[in-house]
Amino acid sequence: MHQTKSDVRRKKAWPGLHNLLIIPVVLAFAGCATTPSGRLENSPDVTRAFQNSEILPNHQYYISGFQTLPYAIIAIDQQYQLRPSRWTPIDMNSNVMNVLIYRMDQVYSLNPRGAWILDSEGNRLGAWYSSQYQTTVRRQKDNGIVIVSPEPPDLRGVP
Repeated sequence: MHQTKSDVRRKKAWPGLHNLLIIPVVLAFAGCATTPSGRLENSPDVTRAFQNSEILPNHQYYISGFQTLPYAIIAIDQQYQLRPSRWTPIDMNSNVMNVLIYRMDQVYSLNPRGAWILDSEGNRLGAWYSSQYQTTVRRQKDNGIVIVSPEPPDLRGVP
């Protein structure tokens, strides 16, 4: 059987077409292999607790950003272990929280607010307070958690 030039061209075109069909399938399976993400659930009660400098019992506090002017404050239930990241542990008390909350309220262009930190099944891992209202939350094996620290918020009076 003799092959014409058009037959050869068709055979060369098929491998490229074949790869285009495989790529979406591979990407779909890769998406299924990732750990489900948690989320933040806005809460006026959490906002009030931070603004009233109420310390949550059995929680470890962390800050992201500057020690005297954090981008965010989180309180993680002590049954969970925050994995190494850009969060700095802080020995929180009412006086320290009051100063930090005051500074965040005065300096950042968006008013900070509180939220519950939830895993992918809706379990509460802790509390969040920031002018940034979204982050990535992942729960790992052995009660480990990863919470991505927020970007620096915009400052008041700075476009």
